[in-house]
Amino acid sequence: MKSVIMFLSFVYLFGCISPLAGEGGQKGTNIALIPMYGGLEKTEAQLELDKKFISQITEATGSREKGAQEFVKMGWKTFLAERNPTTAMMRFNQAWLLDPDNPDVLWGFGAVSGAMGKIADSVKFMRQASEKLGDNAMVLTDLGFSLTIYANDPENAETAPAVIAEAISCFEKAEKIKPEYEPLYSNWAVTLFSQKDYTGAWDKIGKAEALGGKTVNPMFIKDLESKMPRPAR
Repeated sequence: MKSVIMFLSFVYLFGCISPLAGEGGQKGTNIALIPMYGGLEKTEAQLELDKKFISQITEATGSREKGAQEFVKMGWKTFLAERNPTTAMMRFNQAWLLDPDNPDVLWGFGAVSGAMGKIADSVKFMRQASEKLGDNAMVLTDLGFSLTIYANDPENAETAPAVIAEAISCFEKAEKIKPEYEPLYSNWAVTLFSQKDYTGAWDKIGKAEALGGKTVNPMFIKDLESKMPRPAR
């Protein structure tokens, strides 16, 4: 119990000071909001804070790896439940500081970067996470969705066909691994819709609905219906 209390105390302490400790050398730049702190050089004061943070979290959790996993959990909770990508990025950066080899951190970087509108970064980190995590249907699904957004940016029109092909490949792999994963089909439907494959999109929506339909966006259904009526079952 004592170690848990210590850990929560450190979370509060470093959660409060991390925005200040993350300010970079460039005026107005908060490196705590950039994956891996942007690879920018830290000040002596920041490095000292990092050293203290690593030491105290390691003592509280038993190892840097365990500490990192706790911060990964906090990152996802902050991102998904609290809808706070700014704080989530700070937590994933703290996890990376503790354990740079944790693949879940890369996944977090990819998800939060996407929410911040940095789609190229999202794709980059999702790809890295997918390579490290291997047969993970959830990461593949997220990567497929990020690739779809990237491909539909007019600035990326030249590479869009290849990127969409990669996205479809991600969904196909994910389906083989975990066919009961509902978000896979909701995201896949969006990708097919973007390619004007409305029949295919309806097929994926049907699969998502058969698994509960919780991830099916009503606004997307309206958009799809405007392009093609729902096929009779």
